[in-house]
Amino acid sequence: MEEGHVQEKKYLGMTWLRWLILPALLALIASVAVACGDDDDDEDGGDETPAAGRTPSGGEGGALKLGLLFPFTGDLSDFGPAFLNAATLAIEEINAAGGVNGQPIQFVQADDGTNPQQAVEEARRLIDVEGVHVIIGPAASGVTLQVVESVTAPERILVVTSSATSPALTDANDNDYLFRVPISDAAQGVIHAELAREQNLDNICTMYINNAYGQGLSEEFTKAFEAAGGTVTAQVSHEEQQTTYASELAQCGDATTLIAMSYPETAGVYLREAVEQDLFEHYQFVDGTKSDEMFAQLGWENFEGQYGTAPGALDRATGDAFNQKYQERFNEDPARLPFLRETYDAIYAVALAAQKAGSTDSTAIRDALREIANPPGETINPGEEGWAAALEALEAGEDIDYDGASSAVNWDENGDILVGAIEIWKIENGAIVVEDTRPIDLSEGGDGGGGDETPEDGE
Repeated sequence: MEEGHVQEKKYLGMTWLRWLILPALLALIASVAVACGDDDDDEDGGDETPAAGRTPSGGEGGALKLGLLFPFTGDLSDFGPAFLNAATLAIEEINAAGGVNGQPIQFVQADDGTNPQQAVEEARRLIDVEGVHVIIGPAASGVTLQVVESVTAPERILVVTSSATSPALTDANDNDYLFRVPISDAAQGVIHAELAREQNLDNICTMYINNAYGQGLSEEFTKAFEAAGGTVTAQVSHEEQQTTYASELAQCGDATTLIAMSYPETAGVYLREAVEQDLFEHYQFVDGTKSDEMFAQLGWENFEGQYGTAPGALDRATGDAFNQKYQERFNEDPARLPFLRETYDAIYAVALAAQKAGSTDSTAIRDALREIANPPGETINPGEEGWAAALEALEAGEDIDYDGASSAVNWDENGDILVGAIEIWKIENGAIVVEDTRPIDLSEGGDGGGGDETPEDGE
C-alpha cells in the first residue's frame, strides 16, 4: 500500500486516470464477491466460525483430540500418573491398529489439582485454547460437577469420567454430556455396610470429605448399615488438607471404628493423629483412601488386617488382559490403585463412538456412545485385535457392543453404569491385596446386592 501512494504522488499527471477506472473496478469486484458468496452459502449452509481447534456440529474434523484432566497435584495426586498410564495404553493400542477415522488420536494432559476452581480453568483452556473434542476426567466427584455444570455442558463438550462416583452425578445439570464408567457409590455404600457387618464392627464414625463424594458415600453407607441393625455414632465432615483434625476426631465421640472416606493427602493427617492417640480399635477404608503411598508413609503395620472397598472391575478375561499389558508396559501392579481399567475403557468407548459417528464433533460422539456400548451388536473387546474387528464391523454398517476391561460398560439414560462390581481389599504384609470382587446390579429388577463371602478376621 505504501508503494502505491508513493507512485501517486510522483506521477500526479496520471491521477485522473485512476479515478476514472476505480468505480468500474470496484463494481466488478463486488459482483464477483456476491457470486462467490452465493456459491459458499449453497455448499456450506452458513459462515459461523468455530473456536480454535473445534469442529462445527456435524463436521468430520481432523484427528480426535482428547483432554486428559487428571489430578497430578492436590489431595488425589497419588492417582493422576496411573490414570495417565492407563489412558496412554489405550491410545497406543488404538493408534497402532489404525487410529480413529484413519488418524491417530491426539491428547493433551491437564492437572485438575483435585480443586474445582483449578479444574474449571483447565477445562476452559482445554476447550478454548487446545481445542479438545472430549474430556476424560476429572477424578473427584465434586470437581466433576463443577466442571460439567459451569463449563462443558454449556459448551456442549462431552465429559467421560473414570472415577467420579457420587450419587449426585446422576442428577447433574449436564444436558446428557456427562458419562461415567465406574458404578455409583450407591453400590459402594451397600457393600461397605455388608463388609462392616461381616466383621462384626459397630459403633462407627465416618470421617468424610465435605464434597459430593464424601457426603454421598457416608449417607449411602449409613443408610444401609443402620437398616441392617448397626449403629453409626457420628458422621463427621472435614475440609481438605488441614494441619490437624483434632476437633473433627473429637466429634467421633466413643466410636470404636473409624471409616476414612477421604483422599490420601488429607486422610494421612487425621489417620496419623488417630493412630498416635490410639483412638480407635478398627479402621475401614474406601476407594479414596486406597493408596499404597499413604499407608507406606503412615506405617503399614498400623493397619495390618484392616479392610476397604472400592468400585472395581468384574472378574473377566478382558480385565486380566489389561492387568498383564499394564504391568508389562509400566512395570507396576495396576491393582494398587482404583479406576485404572475404567480409564482404559473410557478411552476405548469415546474412540469407538467417534469412529461410528465418523466425526470429531462432541455431540455426535455423545450420541453414538450408547450405540457402541449397549447391546445389541457384535461384541467388541479392547486391544488391537478388538479395534480391528470394530473397524471392520462399523465399515460394514453392523452394530457393535463394547465389552470392556472393567465391565460391560452399558450406560443408562443418565450416563450411569448400573451393573458393575465392588472390590474388597485388605492390608496384608505391607501391601494392598484384593480379596474379593462382588457383582452388584442397581437396575430395576436387579438384586442390588453383592456376594455373601465373609472375610476372616485377622487374615
